[in-house]
Amino acid sequence: MSAALSVIEPLVDRPWLARRRARALVEGDEPERAILYCHRQLARHPDDPWLHFQAGRAAQARELRRQARVRFAHAAALDPDEPTFRFALGYALRHDGLLAAAAREYRHALRRAPDEPRILFNLGVVERERARLDVAQRCFERVVALWPKDARAHYTLGVCAFERRDFPTAKRALARALELDRRHHKALYQRGLLALDDGRPDDGVADLKRVLKLRGDYGPAHYALGRALVDRAPKRARHHFHEALVGRPPVLRAHLDLGRLFEKNGELARARAEYALYARHHPGKREDWIRQRLERLDARLAALRTDARNQPASDWPGALPPDLAPDPEAG
Repeated sequence: MSAALSVIEPLVDRPWLARRRARALVEGDEPERAILYCHRQLARHPDDPWLHFQAGRAAQARELRRQARVRFAHAAALDPDEPTFRFALGYALRHDGLLAAAAREYRHALRRAPDEPRILFNLGVVERERARLDVAQRCFERVVALWPKDARAHYTLGVCAFERRDFPTAKRALARALELDRRHHKALYQRGLLALDDGRPDDGVADLKRVLKLRGDYGPAHYALGRALVDRAPKRARHHFHEALVGRPPVLRAHLDLGRLFEKNGELARARAEYALYARHHPGKREDWIRQRLERLDARLAALRTDARNQPASDWPGALPPDLAPDPEAG
């Protein structure tokens, strides 16, 4: 198709032909050629919104996010009632962190396409990220009504309802997601969290173990399982926290839980090391409390080292215990 259009195009200068050629280049995984082609054609047809749209898609494929956003905005300005342009602009705005602007674009698109599930789903995602959970849940409920056999839609509704503490809706949605896809590990993970929160630890642990049979490297499941086992089986909890740190995605908060376990067990140097790793990954001002904890641990370790040095050497059966050995990160 692309080769045929390149032969015909010089003979017939029509915007529709330029649009088709641009689309063929974008969908043929040739974004750089598509960008150059769209720029040339926009010099000839500057008021064609679909050419701006295809130029935006090509820029998006090359991760030129600002350029893509500008192109989608031009397309939307030229044809304000076309939901495709508003949807693309909303998507670009959301990925740039401009959530309120993205929500406005999605709502504008819904005026022309009120029953388009993709727009409703993306609006729900944005509203959830804006912590407007009641609005987000209404969006996802509408998506589920339009896509009743889509496991992802039911799962997302379940997550949103869980965050709203609407447990009956969350249970129904997650159960339906797992009916549609028994291997949906994220729905199974969320059902495990729901069971733990609902005071059913055995059910929650069982679901989390099933998740790890499906995805043994799923970091969030290892972390949740560690939290569930921390009181009744601390050694197993420690194993799962370590796995959470190297999982996909990793859960860096597990450094805190390991630190607490080590501190409770009197292993102060190891606790300090875990807290230090957490602080290194979270340098913001909101984490001042972790630095205060590090200072307290440093003071305790220094006091223990001083006490050890003041005791006669004959009191020690061998080398200093690991927790009293010099800490390379201290000071």
